[in-house]
Amino acid sequence: MFLSKKSSALYSSICLVLFPPLAKADGESEIETIVVTASKHETSLQLAPASISVIDRNELKLRNADDLADALTAEAGVTVTSVGQNRRGISMRGMPVEHTLYLVDGRRISSSNSVMAHTDFELSWLPSSAIERIEVVRGPMSSLYGADALGGVVNIITRKPEDDFHGEVSTTATSISGADGGDTNKTTLYVEGALVEDKLHFSFGGEFYDRDNLPTTDDNNVSDIESRESVQGQAKLLWTIDDNQQLTFTYASANDERSRDVASRGSNYVSSDDIDRMQSSVDYQSDWDWGYLKFNAYYSNIVRKNGRSHEAQARAPQEVTDKVVDSHVGLELNENHLVTVGGQLRKETLNESRLVNSGEASANHASIFAQDEWQFNDSLLLVGGVSVDNHEEYGSEVSPRVYVVHSFSDSITFKGGYGEGFRAPSLTELSPDYQVFAGGNRFWVEGNADLEPERTKTYEAGVEYHQSDWLVSTRVFENRLENLVQSVCYTECSVRGSERRRYENVDESRIRGLEFSLSHALTEQVNIDVNYTFLDTEDLGSEKPLEDRPKYNANIALSWFPTETVQLRWRSEYLGKQYTGAEGYAPDYNLHHLDFSYEMNEYFSFYSGVENIFDEQLAEESDLYNGIEVGRTFRLGVTASF
Repeated sequence: MFLSKKSSALYSSICLVLFPPLAKADGESEIETIVVTASKHETSLQLAPASISVIDRNELKLRNADDLADALTAEAGVTVTSVGQNRRGISMRGMPVEHTLYLVDGRRISSSNSVMAHTDFELSWLPSSAIERIEVVRGPMSSLYGADALGGVVNIITRKPEDDFHGEVSTTATSISGADGGDTNKTTLYVEGALVEDKLHFSFGGEFYDRDNLPTTDDNNVSDIESRESVQGQAKLLWTIDDNQQLTFTYASANDERSRDVASRGSNYVSSDDIDRMQSSVDYQSDWDWGYLKFNAYYSNIVRKNGRSHEAQARAPQEVTDKVVDSHVGLELNENHLVTVGGQLRKETLNESRLVNSGEASANHASIFAQDEWQFNDSLLLVGGVSVDNHEEYGSEVSPRVYVVHSFSDSITFKGGYGEGFRAPSLTELSPDYQVFAGGNRFWVEGNADLEPERTKTYEAGVEYHQSDWLVSTRVFENRLENLVQSVCYTECSVRGSERRRYENVDESRIRGLEFSLSHALTEQVNIDVNYTFLDTEDLGSEKPLEDRPKYNANIALSWFPTETVQLRWRSEYLGKQYTGAEGYAPDYNLHHLDFSYEMNEYFSFYSGVENIFDEQLAEESDLYNGIEVGRTFRLGVTASF
């Protein structure tokens, strides 16, 4: 089958013929990139039936990405936006941040922002040292992953332990120029090896992260960036039962302590969060002549405890728990035809005193899916799929998807399709007793028990050109959203601190857009990478743009490899104007950065860089920006391998 071990080499060879590998700056060919998120199995990146990109471990190190927001900020179709309290979320193609589904090795990460508000705990779920790559799928994937995958999927693929014992230790320090705070120190550890050769392997990744509080330039009693101290780790045990079967046990845990200074109408106070999170899982997978089988059972938990000084009322403790069992099987009808069927059972529970039902709310989710992949010939792949999701409050929802990949020639490929998605309102959005001070202390938001589920219909079409040292892609898309849940003002509108909003369904919204990407080796030593995203959004009821969606977004990176061991890169990012509601538009801006890496030998590598080279202070330009961009920041890091 085009997924089995026996034919994977042949399939990769076909991909190499259809898509000659893009040359690296040193003239060597890149290894064929394989992804799993687009189809739940290994597929060539060029032939994956989705708009997908990959961020590898080297890129995470070069950029010193502290979380997923740092890692994805330069990706086409992705916008890093504020979720309040100077924390961030990830929006795909203008969709709400709640429509991005986060996975670790295909397992759901317990949602925090959709139920706790103003949280970004899902962005730093496990140590960066344990990450092999991050796969980003733009567009609805509900036909495979069920509810919540309306905007796209971010799947963190962790490192797989091998026989040889080896590891690495990395430490990085950053400092903000001229600032009284905001400095960070991060140390990571990774080790792996065999306990029983060819049979039993282990890995462990750990991270310690420490960041100082950064006050605003106008008031030392108010934080621009909260202080943070976190310790986290992931342990994995891999048992190779035989040539066809593997069993993996994984346990990840983290403690995260954060603190920030807050200004209120009464008096300033310090708000602190103590966050504990964990996930334990058992994963079975097998590969046979007739197909493959995967089974997952896992438990996730997040507990947040808030404290406040000066007798200010602290938030009630919050706890989110997910219990999930899912499985799917791929059946090879012939070497060019694969049918995948599977399902998932999930129980989600939130404990918080402000909710109805004695401070506890829960929801049972059940879903089944089927996907048919038919490789008609070397140039045409057709994928059709459908999922049925059952929510105890709303009943069953059907999410179909059809996608086609067609190679017109060795270098030109068309990708396009149609998909639908479904998302039930979160447990807090549905609770009339829930309210939170949001928008940087601009307004209050309340829950609403009368909400309807959100639905989306998405079309996309694109063309990719892959030839020698060129890779160019462009695609257009349109999202039609029904019953989009948004906070809508109902009293004291535009009165900062007094405005009150309620979660309401927006009748219908439309998001149209274009994505363009280019990668080219200008010389044997110089590469250029460019991407551009255009968004045209509209609330079809009010005929106004959707809030906090930049109209334009562009990134450019120019890399120089003077030797095989040295890389110097200039990065620039441009963010267009974005509608912020009655207050108008936040202006556009651009930022510039510098990255440097040096591999001294097989044991030591050095990394350094400068973020925001020209020290742009966005807060001085406009108070309509919904996020914080700190000033010029220097970083220096070293990795020791053994």
